[in-house]
Amino acid sequence: MKRKIIIPIVCVLFSVAATAQVENPIVWLRADNVPNANVWSDISGNGYDATFVTDSAKTADSLLNFNPAYYFSSTALSIPPVAVTEQVNTVIVVYQADTVGQGEMPVRSFQVDSTHALALTTNRIANSGSTILYADSASPFRIVNSLTQLWRRRGMPDTLYCSGTVGTNDTSSLTGRVAELLMLPGSDEFSDTALYQWCSYLAVKYGVTLNGSPYISSAGNIIWSGDSLSEFSDNVIGIGRDDFFGLHQKQSEMQDGMLAIGLGTIAETNALNCDTLADGSFLMVGCGADVFGTSTGLYLDNDLTVSRYGDGLVRAMGSDIQQKSTMLRVNATAWSDSLNKYVLLVDRSGSGEYLLENLEIIYPSVIDTARKALAFSDVLWDIDGNGIDRFCFAQLTLAELSSDVGQRSAVADISESNSTSDGTGNVGRYTLFPNPNEGHFVLEATCPSETKLMVKIYSADGKKVGTIERGRGYSHRIEGNISGKGQYLLEIISDEERNMVKMVVQ
Repeated sequence: MKRKIIIPIVCVLFSVAATAQVENPIVWLRADNVPNANVWSDISGNGYDATFVTDSAKTADSLLNFNPAYYFSSTALSIPPVAVTEQVNTVIVVYQADTVGQGEMPVRSFQVDSTHALALTTNRIANSGSTILYADSASPFRIVNSLTQLWRRRGMPDTLYCSGTVGTNDTSSLTGRVAELLMLPGSDEFSDTALYQWCSYLAVKYGVTLNGSPYISSAGNIIWSGDSLSEFSDNVIGIGRDDFFGLHQKQSEMQDGMLAIGLGTIAETNALNCDTLADGSFLMVGCGADVFGTSTGLYLDNDLTVSRYGDGLVRAMGSDIQQKSTMLRVNATAWSDSLNKYVLLVDRSGSGEYLLENLEIIYPSVIDTARKALAFSDVLWDIDGNGIDRFCFAQLTLAELSSDVGQRSAVADISESNSTSDGTGNVGRYTLFPNPNEGHFVLEATCPSETKLMVKIYSADGKKVGTIERGRGYSHRIEGNISGKGQYLLEIISDEERNMVKMVVQ
C-alpha cells in the first residue's frame, strides 16, 4: 500500500470507502484521560505508559480548543519501547508551539537504535541520513501532524522495539502544548480511510482544519467534504459526538479566534459544558479565509443592500441536532460602527442568496463593547431538514426591514392576523392586536399541531426585553405589556417554526 508523508494540518487524499473498520491504536496518549502523578497513561490497553522525566508532578493544566493539554517547557516525555511487527506505522501528534522568541523546536521522535530513528520538529522531518524541510518557520496554530514511517529493512528481526520521546532532543526543547499522541498499526487491515477517521476525530476535537481532506466519522459517514465545500474549507470547526473515539466535543473555536460555537453555551472548558449530543451527531462550521474581518455588500430582495461580515456554512447531521440550541460568538474588532447595529442572518435554504422568504434574523444576546465581541444565543440549525444553512453578520435595523417578508423567523406587520402552514396543508394562525398599541398587546395563536409556544421581545437596538412561555396546546393566548414607546420585534417560536412580528408602541 502506498503511503505519503503528511505534513502539519494536512492529510493526503486517498480514495474514500463508504465504511471502514477502525482499528485501535498501538499507543494512545490523551491529556483528557485522568492522569497518574508524573505518568501519561496509555489508554490503548497495551501498557505503554509514558513518563515525564523532568517533572515530578506534571498535570494537564493547559488547554487546546477547550480540551486539556500538557504544557511543555524544558519538559521531556519518555515512551517505553513499543513492539512493532508491521513494516510501517503512522504516528499522529496534536500540539501547538509557542513561537514568540523561539526558533525550530523538537516535537517527537521514535528510534529502534542509533541508526534507525525518525524525528519531527516544528520545521522538518529528520532521520539518521537526511532531512525534509516542510516549513520555514514554526506555526503558531494548533496542529494535527500525521507521519507514516517505514521501519523494517532487510535482515531485521520480526519484532522491533522502538522507544520514543516528546518535547526534547539533544540540543533543545519544545515550548508549547501537547494534547494527544497515537501510534497506529500499519497492517493491510488498517485502511487509508481509517487514517482519515482518526485525523477527523482529532480535527473536530482540537479545532484543526484538514486542508482538502474529508472528515469521516467512525461509522464511515462523511461529515465534511473539503472537495465539494472548498469555498468554505479554509477554516473548519465542529461540535459532535463519536463514541468509538470517546469524542464528545460540545464547543469549538476557529484558529484565528474570530468565531466560536457552543452547544447551549460556551463554557470555560469542554468538560464544563453540561449539554449533550447523541452519538453520530455533528454540526460542522466552515468559512473562507479572513471573511469575518472584511466587509462586503449583501443585496436583500427588498431593494436593500446591507454591509455584512462573513459568509459561513453550517452542515448538520444526526438524530438530535435540529433540536439543539447553540451559542455563536464572533470577534468584531475589525467591524465598523456600533455593535448594536449588527444581527445574525441565517439563510435556511443554504443557497447563500439570502432571500427574505428563507431568512432568519437573530439579535445578539450579549454585546461586549470592551472586547468588541457579540454572542447570539438559542440559535437552532437545519430546522428545515435540508442539512445546510448559510450565515453572516450584517448591519440591519427594524426600520429597514420590509413588511412583506414571509414566515420562519421572517418579519411581518400584523395588525389583525397572519397564517402559516406546517407543510401538510394544515394552517396555523397568529393574531396580534392592537398594533400599533399603547403598550398593552394580545397575541393569539392557533397551531396545526400541539406545541409549546415561546415569545421573545426585542427592542429596536436588538436587546431582549422580555420572554413569555406557554405549555403544550393547540391554542395559546398571550397578553403582554411594554413600557417604552418605539418599534419592537416579537419572535414567536413553536415546535414547527419561528416567526418574527413587528409591533409599534405609541
